[in-house]
Amino acid sequence: MACIGTFIVGLPMEQTLRVDVQDKTRKTRRRQQRQCIVECLYMWEMQQDTSIDTLFKSYCEERCTEMDTGILSSDFVIDMLRGVVNSKTSIDAYIQNCAKNWTFSRIAKMDLAILRLALFELLFCKKVPVPVIINEAIELSKTYSSEDSRRFINGILDQLAKERDAH
Repeated sequence: MACIGTFIVGLPMEQTLRVDVQDKTRKTRRRQQRQCIVECLYMWEMQQDTSIDTLFKSYCEERCTEMDTGILSSDFVIDMLRGVVNSKTSIDAYIQNCAKNWTFSRIAKMDLAILRLALFELLFCKKVPVPVIINEAIELSKTYSSEDSRRFINGILDQLAKERDAH
């Protein structure tokens, strides 16, 4: 069954994220998982005083009727969330280093969530091919970001991918 509609992530109204839910049959399982991760990272960015495990539990409760429970109950999702949160300092340092002429605070929170996930995969998930990581980030940015944001995300990831390949 396809889920088409809008949902609201459990945040105060001024911080509410509205997302159009696409036909889930068109997305790969891994992309759906990455989408969950990005949405949870966005929630965490807005509520950093709440643990990622608590936010993920809340997220699962909100989305359980809209998504395949296998996607939400995947170890991949929670492991990636914990990995990104635990590596936030080093990931953010990479972003700041690559984001020339940008102050960190100017980066949109959703773009930051996409970048953090992609950078975590680039830095710590060596089995995932670099082109796949970049493509997935771009696909996520098509759902959540503007054209300018997509170019920004692609530029940051391309620069880091080249640095990773050089080492």
